[in-house]
Amino acid sequence: MSYEPRSVPAQAASFQHRHRPTCECPIHADGEPFTAPLGLRFADHVTVDPIQRETAAAIYDAHHSYMDSLPSVNLVHHGVRFQGNLVGAITYRYPLISKKRIRYRTGGQLAPQPVTIEEDLPRELRPTARRILDEIEPSEIVDDEVVTGDTLVEAARICLGVRMPNLASAALARSQERFVADYGDREGTRFLLTWVRADYDGAMIRALRDKGWTCTGFAEPSEASNREDKAIRQRWKWRFLCPVEQVKEQSTLDSWT
Repeated sequence: MSYEPRSVPAQAASFQHRHRPTCECPIHADGEPFTAPLGLRFADHVTVDPIQRETAAAIYDAHHSYMDSLPSVNLVHHGVRFQGNLVGAITYRYPLISKKRIRYRTGGQLAPQPVTIEEDLPRELRPTARRILDEIEPSEIVDDEVVTGDTLVEAARICLGVRMPNLASAALARSQERFVADYGDREGTRFLLTWVRADYDGAMIRALRDKGWTCTGFAEPSEASNREDKAIRQRWKWRFLCPVEQVKEQSTLDSWT
């Protein structure tokens, strides 16, 4: 298995610091990458670029908490870099579903599926659900449509191999902007989709909401007979959507700030 070479900044910034190496994946092959502590601005030092499938697979094998393998068909793998050093990976693919119903509320905003949190979700998931999933009545949905799978692209893996406050948000912003710039118009993609394990109440949920994603519902545990058994398929998951046009608008605003 071949890994891509790691670039090293010519001059270390004063806020850089290292932790003890924990594994030999592509992120840690040369030791622990530099990171930035809480409270210091670092988003401008975060970049993404395409990486090989083998590199992404090795990162997921070492650092993805519940899905180490990769889907067989993918559009692109992004390497997340901090000051040029590889710190994570994000993979995009078309979702397995062939069609998806999208709901809207007034003003064209995405709407979640109608749900009663106290009745439809297990007790342990309700506190998170109250924060991220709006309870709405069917009458609040003013429009809906069924979109085909090729207009949706799933961020099927979002994985960071270092502990660094707010890195998830910066990485996701850079990655979704890069993907939309490279593939959005050419492929006719209208929405980005991703799933977050429902018992994981961490930084990724905050990052998704910060970057324009809406929790539109959840998936109950299920095991498909035609797929390999995985522990994640036995768990509840939140479903997040983000319109591609919203990513473009954020990119335009960022260029003026």
